[in-house]
Amino acid sequence: MQESFIHIYLSAAILCLLLALGFLISPKLQTLSSRLLGINYGLYALQNFLAVLILGFGWEVAMILRATIAMTLGPAIYFYYASLVGDMRSTKAHALHFLPALFVLGIWLTKVPLLWSIDYLIISSFAIYLVVVIRLLIGARARLESLGQYADSAYRWLLVLGALIAINLVVEVCAYLEIRNGVKPGESVSALVGSSVFLLFHIITLLMVIVRAPLMEWMHALQDIRTSKTKNLSDDEAKVIFERWEQVVAERQLYKQEGGITLEHAGRILVIPARQISQAINRIYGGSFSQYLNDCRVKAAQQLLTEQEDMPITALMLEAGFSTKSNFNKEFQRVTGVSPSEYRKKVKEQ
Repeated sequence: MQESFIHIYLSAAILCLLLALGFLISPKLQTLSSRLLGINYGLYALQNFLAVLILGFGWEVAMILRATIAMTLGPAIYFYYASLVGDMRSTKAHALHFLPALFVLGIWLTKVPLLWSIDYLIISSFAIYLVVVIRLLIGARARLESLGQYADSAYRWLLVLGALIAINLVVEVCAYLEIRNGVKPGESVSALVGSSVFLLFHIITLLMVIVRAPLMEWMHALQDIRTSKTKNLSDDEAKVIFERWEQVVAERQLYKQEGGITLEHAGRILVIPARQISQAINRIYGGSFSQYLNDCRVKAAQQLLTEQEDMPITALMLEAGFSTKSNFNKEFQRVTGVSPSEYRKKVKEQ
């Protein structure tokens, strides 16, 4: 059985490496999500190569690296999902996702009496990120609307990946229970079945990429959308984009984000060229992107001035999304014709 494992892992490693290279270097798939998918496949390729070294040669270094990489698989798939249906704005907090992997590496290298916990940590990581992925999938279909006819295919692809994450978790748990009962890693039936299923999936995926099957064609459509030159929007198209933008701003309160949201970030959220968003706002709203956000902030400030009579102006300013008092006063007076303190006074007099 161990020889079968080696053949399966080696085949899977080669297939994953080919897929990783395809998604990373293909000139037709140069989007953030494609690169992140390529990184995921690269990690899986390395995982399978290390499994071959462990089963074939018993290398302890390979065991250390494989356990460490296993802890990065959850964050990697999360970033892929977030790039499509979440918020991938670059923050330092993203680095925290990889702290558990460093912790596992530290356990191996220092030989502290916590080696028994590594399997628990890996299984827990898969379980946690499965829950995170499920949360991202809720409402994901609506966020893929910009792909038009390809939205359903993209959503189905994400569902398939989510199902594979769940299968992977089940396989990990079953294999762990087998090993706890005395079964050698190279003789685990659940691991053999799981690795065979994943090998079959990688073969099918590679074939779909080669022939540009409908389930994968949306990736090329995404590339076209994000790299296309801005066309002149019709009034109806501009209205649809602006209404989507209004909805996202209201739901996520983007005008309150620290440092402000950029037009490029808005484009990533709506998965459309940033210039089209700017064009839609100018045409439908009659103002610029930054003016629209400032108007949202002023509206929020007006509500706070009305409802929170004792809140200090500075605290109110920050809560509404402004970062400087001078800009707050200027924008508030532009919209309302009076200063914030005068506005509050008028509200109290009413």
